[in-house]
Amino acid sequence: MSNVNQWAGTDHTRWVWFLCLGIALVAGGILAIMLPAISSIAAGLVLGLVLAVVGIMQIVQAFRVTAWTGFVWGLLVGIVQLVGGILIYLNPLAGAIALTLLIALVFIVQGIAHILMALRLRPQIGWGWLAISGIIALVAGALLAFKMPFSGIYTPGTVTGISLLVAGGAYLAMAASSRRAH
Repeated sequence: MSNVNQWAGTDHTRWVWFLCLGIALVAGGILAIMLPAISSIAAGLVLGLVLAVVGIMQIVQAFRVTAWTGFVWGLLVGIVQLVGGILIYLNPLAGAIALTLLIALVFIVQGIAHILMALRLRPQIGWGWLAISGIIALVAGALLAFKMPFSGIYTPGTVTGISLLVAGGAYLAMAASSRRAH
């Protein structure tokens, strides 16, 4: 089996999945760039709601196992999650700002994963696109994490959009390469 077949599998239509993923990533990137403030506030609202629900569940769980030695800690964690979730939900902009560091971490991990995956695929078609995508995600994450002077201009939504566009382009290029190979 050739390197291309190992990557693409014996199913010659597998390139379609790379194409669909690439299109979805590009579409998500365009939306995030066009609506960065809305994306950031929406993320804050969702985070606040999730934390509040998880906090309630944690508190209920703590009271269901009151004999457990970790009861007090479970209860405290639930209260912190509930209060934090309510505060973030009531002020989603503050929650969105807190998400900046989380987004940076996700990009750094994504960048490392894409670079490692590219190195593993190195002799195969399209590996370079994944490496480029990984490098860009790593740089975007580092810029957000270290809050470079110009990172205030680029909202988390814009940086997310750029990273999604590049990742989508990488998968589109891989789909085209795979299709041409078959």
